[in-house]
Amino acid sequence: MKVVDKDSIQYDTFRKEALLLKELHHPCIPIVYDIEEDELHGYLVEEYLQGDSFESLVKRQGPLARCTVLKYAIQLCGVVKYLHSAGTEPILHLDLQPKNLLVCHEKVKLVDFGQASGCLQANQARQRFGTVGFAAPEQYDCNLELDERTDIYAIGGLILYLATGKEPGGISPAVLGNMLWSREAGRIIAACLEPRKEERYPSVSQLMEDLNHLWEKPVSSLVVTVHGLEPCIGTTHISLALCSYLWSRGIPNLYEECHNSRHIRCLMEALKREVDSFGIFPAFGCMLKPYHGRQIGFQESDYPIRIQDWGIVHEAFPSAALKEGEKDPLDISLLVVGGKWWNRPLPQDIAGKRSRIILYNFSDRRIGIRSVVNGKESISLRVPLFGNPFHPDKEVQEWLGFLWDRIERSQAEGGKAGKARREGMWDYVKRKWSYRTW
Repeated sequence: MKVVDKDSIQYDTFRKEALLLKELHHPCIPIVYDIEEDELHGYLVEEYLQGDSFESLVKRQGPLARCTVLKYAIQLCGVVKYLHSAGTEPILHLDLQPKNLLVCHEKVKLVDFGQASGCLQANQARQRFGTVGFAAPEQYDCNLELDERTDIYAIGGLILYLATGKEPGGISPAVLGNMLWSREAGRIIAACLEPRKEERYPSVSQLMEDLNHLWEKPVSSLVVTVHGLEPCIGTTHISLALCSYLWSRGIPNLYEECHNSRHIRCLMEALKREVDSFGIFPAFGCMLKPYHGRQIGFQESDYPIRIQDWGIVHEAFPSAALKEGEKDPLDISLLVVGGKWWNRPLPQDIAGKRSRIILYNFSDRRIGIRSVVNGKESISLRVPLFGNPFHPDKEVQEWLGFLWDRIERSQAEGGKAGKARREGMWDYVKRKWSYRTW
């Protein structure tokens, strides 16, 4: 029950919101049971909602998984579509922000209709209000017209916020494809966040249709595995550093512990965190999935990049695991080896795997590193010494950037473009980051 004094400056807004809500009937809008008033107060009796706001979800869990974001975004589009077609003229909400959307038993609920009004009335107002980062540019200028596309801008900002934990302000549309799960997802959000409303989606229906296509489209994740030749060689350290680096660039990814070391579970317990329905918990801006054992099942997450820490290589990939003629399912493999002379040469069955990048850890710069696979020199890098994998210094950030660039190049190899990249790659490596330095 909401109670507002009639002498309050908020009473007119309260009464307007109450009368509007009484006429709206949608599963994502709270039910209004009664509106009453006496000499001193106005009363609004409405459905009690128990759940988390988008803001509290992201603050507690970090960026949400693709399927969760799309599920909530499609529900949000559904209720905004209803508002835009509920009356004789479109009803604009004008304050779609993370605090005003609750998740109650997996159902999105839109609350706080204090700014909502019909399109004509919204354009006649002498003052306009909105939430910075989610308000469309035309909400800052009373000379510009508001329409359905004003709410579409906020929907795009909310989807970006759920997927990355970042507000849309100052983010270039050109980088959205890297921040989200695919270029198509980036295109959809960029079309919502166009500064000129004429270049946005013309209706919520079209946006909803594209989101449904994205929902139905299968996801292909880039899997980067990290494994070592011996125990305590640094696979977890390097995996977490790469995970942290990608998140710092706004690239969603998931670290997966694939061996029973309990390192990540101990971290979770030290931070007093709990896993969600996907078996994942947030830490230091990253999303981490500890090893739960084969017998425990969670919902499948669909991060565009998965960094799998497999520990010792022979535990993760025994030679008998693949049947005759079966291809190695991995996209990119990082093999961590020691930096001593007796750590080389590498066993042929390990060194010969496709898309393999060899990382020499704990090695002295004076020790030469050179890896030859089937008579051809392969990419080998020294790992710089660093302490905290979640907060690497500038030098390590630069090295991780080069490593990620090499991973992307390895993934893209194939065809004429890939061949050209491969031909120029070693010249680049020898010139800047060759085994002689790194």
